[in-house]
Amino acid sequence: MTVVAHFRQQADQCRALGSPFTAALLDLAADSIGAGADWAVPLRDWRGDPRADALALRLAGALHRAMLDGDAELTSCYAARQIDAARLDAALLRHAELLRRYLQSAPQTNDPQRSAILLGGFLQIAQQVGPLPLDICEIGASAGLNQSWFRYAYDFGHWRWGDEAQAPLTLRATWNGAHPPGSLPEVRNSVACDLAPIDARNPEDRQRLLSYIWADQPERLERVRHALDFAAREAIGVTRAAAADFVARALQRRKPGAAFVLCHSIVWQYIEPAEQRRIAGLMQAAGDTATPQAPLAWLRFESGAAQDGGELTLTLWPGGIPQPLAVADYHGRWIRWQPRPD
Repeated sequence: MTVVAHFRQQADQCRALGSPFTAALLDLAADSIGAGADWAVPLRDWRGDPRADALALRLAGALHRAMLDGDAELTSCYAARQIDAARLDAALLRHAELLRRYLQSAPQTNDPQRSAILLGGFLQIAQQVGPLPLDICEIGASAGLNQSWFRYAYDFGHWRWGDEAQAPLTLRATWNGAHPPGSLPEVRNSVACDLAPIDARNPEDRQRLLSYIWADQPERLERVRHALDFAAREAIGVTRAAAADFVARALQRRKPGAAFVLCHSIVWQYIEPAEQRRIAGLMQAAGDTATPQAPLAWLRFESGAAQDGGELTLTLWPGGIPQPLAVADYHGRWIRWQPRPD
């Protein structure tokens, strides 16, 4: 796929996910890349797979970051949700160094709204392991905002979970299908890792995380700000580590009397195939030794065969048979609960 084709495809995806302004930015950028704009040289010379590298989202993040940092011209355009090619090209030339930095690393997103999707999986695990508490290990956790899933409250329209009066954040989504099991899980321990963790207390890290949220989704921006504030107050930490190494160490520390849960959301595509295979092998080997008193679970929300969203899947040992649980919007706006009948 060419860089221009990738930008067009990402623009279409932004429109489908309710971000027409971000889509327009990327379409204009595609025009300029194709026309030979000076700022676009690093993109035209890109040696990797632009889609796998999320190249368009790196550029969108850099532009949004320039606005968040106070670029007056961009602030005016973003507020009006309108920009033309000349202003876009001028902004990208002004911020060529910022664009260069953003092109050097993959986008990071950490929307706590994904907890609304993961919640059903955690409730399913609790129902299947009985009274055992959960020991959670999250990989690709970024700022750790989904580490607090059990502290949030949820409003799904026809059912709710958690105490809104006590929760630091209430997440709202449309739930389609039957209710998940209602068991209340106890979280005994929760740890998380990321290759480049975001520190919720660090202003630079906060700006970087916010920059990757599409600017025409103000509710997402506000939600992430609230979650970052809570993570900062609670000093929620994320360990800097490769995913497979972290999983290996966590499994070595596993103790009976709890269900060990490996979880992740929209991170698998960024993990190299060899490391993916290592993680799968570690989980299978640990699963082979799992017992009802020390069960093992793998909960993941990732891209799959579904055309309209990601797939929530659970594998639980003893047994080790993958259980499809739900299909959900990548931004957590809706969940279609459809677990396989027992």
